[in-house]
Amino acid sequence: MGLYAMTGGATGIGAAIRKRLSDGGHTVVVVDLKDADVIANLGTPEGRAAAIAGIRAAAPAGLDGFIPCAGVASHVPDRALIASVNYFGTVELLEGLKDLLVARRGTAVLVSSNSAPMSVSEELVEACLSDDEARTRAIAAATAHGQLVYGGSKRAVARWMRRNARAWAQLGVRMNAIAP
Repeated sequence: MGLYAMTGGATGIGAAIRKRLSDGGHTVVVVDLKDADVIANLGTPEGRAAAIAGIRAAAPAGLDGFIPCAGVASHVPDRALIASVNYFGTVELLEGLKDLLVARRGTAVLVSSNSAPMSVSEELVEACLSDDEARTRAIAAATAHGQLVYGGSKRAVARWMRRNARAWAQLGVRMNAIAP
């Protein structure tokens, strides 16, 4: 069976994905704030680095799949946290684990949202895609509605995936996004 890693596997959609994989006989390395194999806060660069290090320690020979599922919902008052976890917590871990996915010709399944095509802050989307977390966080913090930040962070994830899927496929890694 396969070796998978995922973020956000302790609760919600992530817990259901983890259970499905585990029930199928796969080994799943879970990163989350609690009740996980790797405890890490994906809202900070240090937490993301710790998550990458923890997954690398658990899967030194490679990964059959990676599911960055951790996310912060629109009702959370810290809008900057929404953007940091939802976008940078996805993209930085994907980039940091890319070689492990290449080693086993693995699959990456990103979690976007059905909110991505709705009204969002395009300025925030562009800040995410320019890899400028400080600017992204400032835009998010100044945005009046959490839904604009949430949807924007998820739209940025979908755009990042579309921009990178072909290059990753050339390395043998399938990548797609789902929008629950």
